[in-house]
Amino acid sequence: MPLHTRSTTPVENCEICHGDRFIQVGSKDREGLALRTVICEDCGLVFSDPRPNSQEIDDFYRESYRVAYKQAWQPRLQHTYRAGKVAEERLNYLMPLLAPGRAICDFGSGGGELVFILRELGYDASGIEPNTGYAEYSRDILGIPVQIGGFASARVGQDSLDLVTLFHVAEHLEHPVHALHTIAGWLRKGGRLLVEVPNVESRCIWPSSRFHQAHLYNFNPATLAQAGRRAGLSVVDSFASSDGGNIMCVFEKPELPDEAAPAPLPGNAARVLEVLRRHTVLSHSLTQHPYRRPVQKLLRRREEAAAVRNATDGKTLLQTIAREIGARGMRAAQSVPESMLSSGGGGLAGV
Repeated sequence: MPLHTRSTTPVENCEICHGDRFIQVGSKDREGLALRTVICEDCGLVFSDPRPNSQEIDDFYRESYRVAYKQAWQPRLQHTYRAGKVAEERLNYLMPLLAPGRAICDFGSGGGELVFILRELGYDASGIEPNTGYAEYSRDILGIPVQIGGFASARVGQDSLDLVTLFHVAEHLEHPVHALHTIAGWLRKGGRLLVEVPNVESRCIWPSSRFHQAHLYNFNPATLAQAGRRAGLSVVDSFASSDGGNIMCVFEKPELPDEAAPAPLPGNAARVLEVLRRHTVLSHSLTQHPYRRPVQKLLRRREEAAAVRNATDGKTLLQTIAREIGARGMRAAQSVPESMLSSGGGGLAGV
């Protein structure tokens, strides 16, 4: 059963600022099904209201999510190749943060592609994935250390990790601030947390495709950064992909974590509302995005078909990608500044 058709509970307070003044900004999801989406007037966080209860969310991601959106219990070859190429792009800005001996965890690791490639390159990487089918594929087929479950049940030692990545995960979490706080406890002092999410201010998608039943939250740079601060993390950098579709915050665990109190973000709600108001079907039709994206998708599908035509399994596909990365010596990664990219830099891989 789709997540948004289950029993739901009204939201009483905003996750970030604890405000209770909401304005409806959407009534349907990208499939045209009922989904009430609101914005907090005090901080600009956009979220689903009402939303499913905790048990229903856990059940959905453990059993149904991948089947609903990939039509597969475990990754097919084209899924593995596609995710492996995305992992390759992400390494361009991960590599400046990595060094031999550093412990890395990819939370929401999917089919395990990023973890596998990192381990092939010699790094101490592991994963955590709530979906049973994809986590079992990671462990049984790829042979990598992946825990099945969410952040609350994860067996991770306090102050044990140097780097944690959350790629397109935070928007799915029932309480992202609490999750980030828990994950911050896994990090050593000075450890980094990379969080990438879709950008609610994006103009590269059709207006009717903005809201997603499985995305309980829709962040912009200000609300994502504030979520990390509320969890006791410092913001090192924040930037968007070249097309504006995704945003990333790089957080650091300070020597003395100080959780920010719930507080409004003056002017942010007005900013988001103006973006939503101005992004119409007409305005979108007058940009390159609706015409460029189908061509890019077609070319990507052709590349994937060629890559998997003679492949026998996903592990071999990923080993080939890892060898290509090693052969290049990660020259692209070495060109990224040690400061983890300048503000406004591009390069995030859209998923």
